[in-house]
Amino acid sequence: MEPTQKQRQVLDFISRFIQKTGASPTFREIGTHFGFASLRAVAGHIDALVKKGLLKKEKRKFRSLMPTTGTFRPDWSALTPVPECLATVPLGSPKALSDEMDEVHWISKSLTGAGEFCMFPVKGDSMVKAGIFSGDYVIAKQQTSADVGDIVVAIYQGGATLKKYGRDSKGNHLLIPENDSMAPIIIAPDDSDFRIVGKMTLLIRKAKNLRRA
Repeated sequence: MEPTQKQRQVLDFISRFIQKTGASPTFREIGTHFGFASLRAVAGHIDALVKKGLLKKEKRKFRSLMPTTGTFRPDWSALTPVPECLATVPLGSPKALSDEMDEVHWISKSLTGAGEFCMFPVKGDSMVKAGIFSGDYVIAKQQTSADVGDIVVAIYQGGATLKKYGRDSKGNHLLIPENDSMAPIIIAPDDSDFRIVGKMTLLIRKAKNLRRA
């Protein structure tokens, strides 16, 4: 059965998106492009294209839409999935960090290296001397330890914060802001409320923040 005109437009958009970015669009991106009222409308077109053999979709995999013919096929093995957290990582005092994920981005392994990663939008001014500004995005490798001088995502007293990691002569953990007006957070070595959950590996900056760099 031939696709409808709108289904053909959706298929063409998916093909062009892959050719341009190397990854397929999300349902949200398709819906925004066509002005669909809901993601259910997007799913209806996608399901119809799959049934007609014009599109493949892998279950429980983000950005997995793939036209069956006539399109560039990205090398998924060369890309790392990086979930983006809904919550911001505060650059001031530790605050609650949501476990919910809003989006998954696919980034070249040549940039990330091996491992598992998360992306966090950041807010605040405590890391400005390290060149990290409110509105930037940090990609952190998920790990539970760090070397002195690493910039880490740490959990303390139930909240998350982004700071430079250090130790003092007494063995205390230090979460050090890169802002001369702010003092380090000092944490006893046996404090069970403290843990490191990631090490910053990449910084992504939107154009509006370039003037601050």
